Amino acid sequence: MRPLTRPSATLSPLRGERANRTPNFASGERVHGTPHHASRERADAGATRGGVGTPNYASGERADAGATRGGVGTPNYASGERVEAGEKRGDVAPRPACGERVREAGVRGFLAITLLVAPALLGQTVVGGTWVAQRGSLQRFDRSGTNVTWSTAGVQTPTAIVTSNDRVAVIDALANEVRIADWRTKQAATLTTGETPVDGIFINSALYLLERDARALERIGMDGARASINVAADPAFVRQVNGMLYVYSRRDGVLQEITTAPFAIRRSVRVAPFASDMEVDSRSAYLVDPRGANIGVVTLATMKTSGKIDAGAVPIDLALASTGSALTATTLAIADPSGKRVWLIEGSQSISQAVARGFLRGLLGLGLFGGNGSQFPTGVDRVIVRGSRWYAYDSSSGTLYRFTKKKSTVVAKNVAPAAFSVENDGIFIWNEAVRRLQRIDP
Repeated sequence: MRPLTRPSATLSPLRGERANRTPNFASGERVHGTPHHASRERADAGATRGGVGTPNYASGERADAGATRGGVGTPNYASGERVEAGEKRGDVAPRPACGERVREAGVRGFLAITLLVAPALLGQTVVGGTWVAQRGSLQRFDRSGTNVTWSTAGVQTPTAIVTSNDRVAVIDALANEVRIADWRTKQAATLTTGETPVDGIFINSALYLLERDARALERIGMDGARASINVAADPAFVRQVNGMLYVYSRRDGVLQEITTAPFAIRRSVRVAPFASDMEVDSRSAYLVDPRGANIGVVTLATMKTSGKIDAGAVPIDLALASTGSALTATTLAIADPSGKRVWLIEGSQSISQAVARGFLRGLLGLGLFGGNGSQFPTGVDRVIVRGSRWYAYDSSSGTLYRFTKKKSTVVAKNVAPAAFSVENDGIFIWNEAVRRLQRIDP
């Protein structure tokens, strides 16, 4: 869930947040820089960075061309190789079946949209809660969104934002810098980071910063103390649950479990490479595989893969729509831009839980859902959940929707991928025309 921001992750146009989380494949997603939406690395970045290889989600190779979105590699979900009608080539796989051709067309179409929108994010405004980061400045607004309560200098190219109750970190993936500010003490500092910071999260006032090209997770304490550990190649997302950190690296498809005390890698597991998003709950990690059109599941207790969940044609972004209850498992909300839908699917559960929940539903005469998805007039590529409120965002048109299991309604139009934040008490959107933060009640 590339939201652009969430309380403890990157703003994802490009999550999260995650901050929160940009991917938003145009993301901060995020967030998530990743986005996002941009690809929610939490891809909330938005500039062109030459020399950074672009991930090829079909072949696993990295292109030599410069990647977009602030140095965060743009996902290439299709191999890009085509066979013209009537052409025969022994080194090219046979043409896929009809369903596969539809999926490939959706993937290529979404990639084209990403490549068109992502360059426009250079010099973007990034919003995280009531924090607004712009070129060279950082402002904090009150909850009404009308008055600036504090301002300080900022980074030159904000690509992602991470927030906690009192602290904020604005990431500049181009300059390899992070600006950390404390609202309580009114103090701020700009620090040099490892190569290409893309995601982050606050835990007990310490910032954990994921540095993609440095292949590192760095901890920056409130007192300025720093420590770093190496992670697998091409790290994209960092999440936290049960007192543990989980880092997913795309190139080789590795999920690593990291303890905070001591700060070290505890366990690792191989998963599908080049996932476009990742979320975790108390039991499982969920990885979105656009190429395979499924959600890979890892059981955190054993740190082993436990299956895949089919999810539409080209799933891109994921959020946890609800936690489990006596009647249902965790509900996953999955954005599928090619199908113009958000799919609502049950997450992981044990066999005994499934049997017990099915028995209870039978006794009460209940079905699982009135429908298994919600449709939209445009292809949404980010999904954001705040309590009982569900939102989806289309980065190609800049349209933000609110949706239920049965319908969707437009909340705002022409919203830049990183320029909004969905919070518990409202939606905050930066209006460039009047250069002010606007609040929309939930």
